Amino acid sequence: MDESLRRGNLSRTPFPRLLAGLWSERLTGTLSIGGPGGPKTLFFEDGSLAVEKDSFPAADFLRSLLTSGAVDLISLGRVEERAQETGAPVVRSILELELLPPGRLWALLEEFVKAEIYALFDSEEGEFEFTPRPGLAGPAYVRGLFVPRLLLEGGRRMVNHDLIGRHLPAEGETVQGLQPALLDRLELEPHERYLLGLLDPARTLAELLEWSELGQRESRRVLFVFLCLGVAGTRAPKPKTARLPTEMSLAEVEKIFGAFNAKCSYIFRYISKEIGPVATSILRNSLEDVRGRLDPLFQGLELKPDGRIEVKSFLKTNMNLVGDESRRNLLRSMDEILVAEVLAVKRTLGPGHESALVKSLEKVGEPA
Repeated sequence: MDESLRRGNLSRTPFPRLLAGLWSERLTGTLSIGGPGGPKTLFFEDGSLAVEKDSFPAADFLRSLLTSGAVDLISLGRVEERAQETGAPVVRSILELELLPPGRLWALLEEFVKAEIYALFDSEEGEFEFTPRPGLAGPAYVRGLFVPRLLLEGGRRMVNHDLIGRHLPAEGETVQGLQPALLDRLELEPHERYLLGLLDPARTLAELLEWSELGQRESRRVLFVFLCLGVAGTRAPKPKTARLPTEMSLAEVEKIFGAFNAKCSYIFRYISKEIGPVATSILRNSLEDVRGRLDPLFQGLELKPDGRIEVKSFLKTNMNLVGDESRRNLLRSMDEILVAEVLAVKRTLGPGHESALVKSLEKVGEPA
């Protein structure tokens, strides 16, 4: 578990980013947040939000029903009276008094929970702590609230533009659109699709703000949400490949290629551990995306079952790799492949996994 998700302050880890991290790591446990509005407790189950029955803020929910006009003051009094007399939860009391049909009641319950969550998006005050646990403590009113959709809607409502600005990349840093698997499950609005389109090809934040017709505030807000979701990201850092000597014999080339393949194999094992056999097709697609940009030596590459890259002509041809241009092309192509695979991990698993993977890759295949 990323230590930045375990405990901290919302001024350093804004709530949307915290929410995204807990979801991307598929954590189960309790998130406690302090602040001026009083303590809040959220429950996560495999990264999704849940509402436990025993800790549900029933009194606040009843007030929300009254404020929204779903029930009147007399009906509210009847609910409270029945709950006190029978000891039944207020949700059951509402149904037994036939004040609302079950479908309508549960819809209002979800709306109440979401409103409580959205109120945290602009917050900069409050300590938080996440406590892992094996599962929910008891029955749940709601399970499986899809966090990415909550992030998207909560981000649309944000008005704390200072908070957003502090957690964007520098204006000279390059940002790009990604294609995570969850993108198909999000319902982007037309202006959000427009901004995502501006990120292909990648451009600096300053260029994006100059090009976007949404204006700086809305462009920054949408980009902030995209970065939290992993729909957009800064350009992936290049995993370090081996340094090439001034002149290379075939044996030296094979040694460098072996170190490169150790990294490729590590990436395959990493993503396979998270998502299983589908990892092969994801990495294969990432290689197809960059194949046309690679040195001719890599045009016939194949992804082996263990994640290694095989170039059939590599050991069959007595290549002349002496010369600066040949060495640069070889190193560039290796970097292109590694970056493509790392981005595939980011699109599939989220930015938290990307950072952990890049950090680990720096030592893979290097001399002890």
